[in-house]
Amino acid sequence: MKKPGTAMAVYAIYMVGMLLLNALIFITPVLEMQGNSAAPALYTAFAPFCHQLTSRSLCISAQGAITDCTPQNGVPSYSHAVVVHLDDYILGYKFPVCSRDVAIYLAMLIGGILYPFLWKIETEEIPNKWFLVLALIPIAIDGTTQLFTLRESTNTLRLITGAIAGFAIPFYLLPMLNMAAGNIRSYLPHSRKK
Repeated sequence: MKKPGTAMAVYAIYMVGMLLLNALIFITPVLEMQGNSAAPALYTAFAPFCHQLTSRSLCISAQGAITDCTPQNGVPSYSHAVVVHLDDYILGYKFPVCSRDVAIYLAMLIGGILYPFLWKIETEEIPNKWFLVLALIPIAIDGTTQLFTLRESTNTLRLITGAIAGFAIPFYLLPMLNMAAGNIRSYLPHSRKK
């Protein structure tokens, strides 16, 4: 890449994207709680990217507590309810993505924040692939055993495995984006040597 300004632009775009994505995830249940008409559109917008099963999701209460939408008792539920009764008196408002996805996206943001302290922003050097493989093994085991109905995971385990994978992603994605930006930049007329 050789141009620190391009790397900073790539990093800034990544961070703005992650901030926006996380803000939308966390604002959606609040909008639903307030009866705002934007909430259903946001749930619909996130639907292609997540199964949105209530039993595998987190909810926020009117008091601001974030908790499981349903009891994590090992019994899968295929409800897509957006508003649930956490108990007789408290309603919970579901996040637009499951607990695993909340952890992945939040960890991608945190990893991005820490990236400049742990790695050079302008690098195109991708870390050893085995670190990524190690970061993905917990999520693969948890997700695969759940997929084949060998067991039902819990939101706590989904949060942990999602966070491990999500934290690793920026350290691979940002160097790849730097390479792509460098390649694009080399084809622009003003960057060619005469």
